[in-house]
Amino acid sequence: MAVYVWLAAALLVAVVIIQKSHEQRIPKLDFPVVGKPGDTDFSGALLEGYQKYPNSPFIIPVSPPRVVLPMAFFQEAIHAPESQISFMKDVYDSFQGKYTHVGIPNPAIIMSIRSDLTKNIPRILALIQNESRHAFDKELGNPTEWKAIPLYAKMLRIVALLSGRVFVGLPVSREEEWIQASINYATDIGAVLRASQKWNYLIRPFVAPFLPEIRKAQNDLKIGLKWVAPLVSEIMSGRGGERSGPVKAGTKGAFISWMLNYLPEHKKTAGTVGTNQMLISFASIHTTSMTGTFSLRDEVEQVIQEDGMELDEYGNPFIRKSSFQKMWKLDSFVKESQRWNPLGFGELIPRQVVSALPPDKLTLPKGTRVTWPMWGIYNSTETTTFSPEYNVAAGNPGPEVFDGFRFARLREVPGRETKHQAVATSQESLNFGHGPHACPGRFFAIYVIKALMIDLIRHYDIRLKDGKQPNHGIDQLAKRPDFTAMLEVRKRAT
Repeated sequence: MAVYVWLAAALLVAVVIIQKSHEQRIPKLDFPVVGKPGDTDFSGALLEGYQKYPNSPFIIPVSPPRVVLPMAFFQEAIHAPESQISFMKDVYDSFQGKYTHVGIPNPAIIMSIRSDLTKNIPRILALIQNESRHAFDKELGNPTEWKAIPLYAKMLRIVALLSGRVFVGLPVSREEEWIQASINYATDIGAVLRASQKWNYLIRPFVAPFLPEIRKAQNDLKIGLKWVAPLVSEIMSGRGGERSGPVKAGTKGAFISWMLNYLPEHKKTAGTVGTNQMLISFASIHTTSMTGTFSLRDEVEQVIQEDGMELDEYGNPFIRKSSFQKMWKLDSFVKESQRWNPLGFGELIPRQVVSALPPDKLTLPKGTRVTWPMWGIYNSTETTTFSPEYNVAAGNPGPEVFDGFRFARLREVPGRETKHQAVATSQESLNFGHGPHACPGRFFAIYVIKALMIDLIRHYDIRLKDGKQPNHGIDQLAKRPDFTAMLEVRKRAT
């Protein structure tokens, strides 16, 4: 008995020592370290590092540490094969993909979103707007006096309803248990990321199965599958196992039918497709609700009213895609809100060096996590988009000022009409990534945000409680919404 006690004690001591070394570990690279290990906010350190070392790598001592690469390496890195610099490996490792399924290569999801979902946006917009009105009636009601609501919590539910209407459809998308499961899965996956990163990578595989955050995410998945699996089985039985023709957006199980077209036969199961639906819910709800929350500022009412005056919908019940595209001010406001409150101050998900890079390029050992100085780019007058010379005709202020019309004015300059849109990606606009791993659902997400903001302003008076902007927080290099922020709403007189 004493032997087992001593073994347990020795194991505990070893775990503590390894964990402590992990907390203090900085990669042994000949790069300067900017920031103090243990800090909770590294946005200032990233900006400082970019200003000091714009053309050379530096280290941000987050947990685990990241090497911030200069943009001169950007194009080569984002197009590097997964066997050299991997995007998916770090997603899989960080989100514990073995237990949550996040980060497992899934081309069926990518193709169904990139091809079918995006192609059908003109039809999907009517669904989104119809569901938006239902969501606001359900979540906000029709208060004749000012009513305070929790901003982020309500945004989560409204986005879950809008996304669910498209991805799973009625009646499942309005079932309360499904709504809760999809929201909880989205938020619990984020908790898995934060919890797993507290542990040394050597210990993490042994600790992960016992993390309560992982057990919660697995339970969310189980509940979600209970609702989606019967729908998947119904659609598959109707298909007879054969590839179907085009399925119109809005018909029952449309998105599931699209996804089935890209799955190999052995993966056309209720479990696989149901899991994919939950993964889509995670990506859609997490990104869209946070971006929507960050975009709800005092100025948004003026933006929508000015844009709305230029629309002529000829009595149509819903705004058409062509009209959405004319709303340059709203598009600019959303993009500026993303610049001011990015989900991540570097690339949201770092990339991991899988095989050591050749010395003639850049010496980075296997396992190094790399990212880009996005926050520095967004706040530098050396960046073309924010340089004084580029903004002369637009008359824009510098990047240190929030200006919701910044990108709309840039688009008014002849020759730039199609540039600087919220969905556009480039080396100077990394909110949705750029290159092969750019977010395929960004078109859908931006339209959802615009639709819900338009409906909110058209049907409600709004104001931030006490007139204060939410105090959004920072967790290392990630932005977190202010969970205590309250929005006051009142039904507009018709």
